[in-house]
Amino acid sequence: MGFLRTESWPGNPAAPRAVDRRLGTFLAYVPHRLIGWHPLLPANVAAFVADAERQLVATASVLAPDSASVSMFFWAESLGSSRIEGVSPQARRVVHALIAEASPSPPHRRGSVGEAIGNIEATSEALRILVQPAALTVELLCDAHRVLMDSSPNPRLGGVLKTTQNWVGGNDWHPLDSDFVPPPPDECRPLMEDLVSYLRTGDHSPVLQAVVGHAQFETIHPFGDGNGRAGRALLYAALRHRCASEGFMPPISLALSQNRDVYLRSLAAYQSYVGAPDDAHRSAAIIPLLEVVSTAVNQSCEAASSYANAVSRLQDRWRERVGQRTGRSAALAAVNLLVSQPSLTPELLAAESGFSQRRCADALRRLTEAGITRSRRVGPRLRAYDADHIFDMYDVMSSTMGDPQSARQLLGQIADDPFLRVDDSDDRSGVTESVELGAKWDRCPLLVRSTGQRCGLAAGHRGHCRAIPQRRHPPRTR
Repeated sequence: MGFLRTESWPGNPAAPRAVDRRLGTFLAYVPHRLIGWHPLLPANVAAFVADAERQLVATASVLAPDSASVSMFFWAESLGSSRIEGVSPQARRVVHALIAEASPSPPHRRGSVGEAIGNIEATSEALRILVQPAALTVELLCDAHRVLMDSSPNPRLGGVLKTTQNWVGGNDWHPLDSDFVPPPPDECRPLMEDLVSYLRTGDHSPVLQAVVGHAQFETIHPFGDGNGRAGRALLYAALRHRCASEGFMPPISLALSQNRDVYLRSLAAYQSYVGAPDDAHRSAAIIPLLEVVSTAVNQSCEAASSYANAVSRLQDRWRERVGQRTGRSAALAAVNLLVSQPSLTPELLAAESGFSQRRCADALRRLTEAGITRSRRVGPRLRAYDADHIFDMYDVMSSTMGDPQSARQLLGQIADDPFLRVDDSDDRSGVTESVELGAKWDRCPLLVRSTGQRCGLAAGHRGHCRAIPQRRHPPRTR
């Protein structure tokens, strides 16, 4: 929302091809300031946004800060934001990497897993700095971005406002053929100061303020890299501050990742308005993104509630098996912790429960014998105990966002069959099978993410889910 500014491009002599070394002019988009702007929303849009806010407040009040599922919701938010950027590591790999980082010899972060962990830390930092919006500054936003970029291929860009022109789309050598060119560097600091001032106010409703702030951040594109994930961390933190200060947030970005193209188109609509600051068309330009985010809020609230209910049922069955005869039991402490930390080591359990590491190791082995956990190697001389059912439930939540009926059905199937069939660990690969293949076999309860079809492999299979519509018999055993 703003105006187009004509800029000159001097050419890039380092480009390998002549066509990429050419010079020319391009149009950079400069948005209007936010302070003093009050969007005019149609009655139906305002009602839809208000309903999303009510559902968010109600869901957050149920998902209390000490709820067992809070860590998984937080990881789901960060992993969903990374998925929008094309970074999609499995949740299990990310959790194992976090465990390895807590070991005495942590490995170097790398690849998609390292980027996902960086996004988790950046979202946590955004939540920390928005606890008191009155103290929010541009420098604090830069600090959150610096945390995000620590694990990226370009850590030097972390926390530094852009000093050269950046752009979206096209190629890496010039902005002449790009999809969108954000404001030039000299406009960046004033626009960011205005954004921070807007986020300090409470003039607009929570969802409207969070969406407008997110859209403005993405339009300014203040950093050389990582703007998308930093902007969604800001959206999440703003919603958390206004709607869930005493509770915990469902994974909004996970829902947005299910409708990635629609989300990006709605953001582009915000960045296409050219006109006066108070024109009615400026308000109309924010409506698509407002509707997309409100829809994501509704979907994530319903998905989080279904997930939390199924996990609670699962946990009750686990408690019945380990027994609750005493108030102090390492095994019971592990069952309580597995829901939020679905991969445990004796060291982690000891740190959380206060029991000795030896007692915790015995408890985790008993849980494996009971069919609750599975032992896997996650690094050199490092073994973890995974609650496979929790990871399965997370996969259901992430693949059925927007389809509550399928989610409840699949989550119910997992909760009704809460124990692993066999204990057949593969120490070479760190992967285990959770069912015995043969005449009787359990089919994977998950859906193939790209097609929405039921997976045709056995439950607990290795690798990604895939549909096998022609399968009429159990898979072969090796």
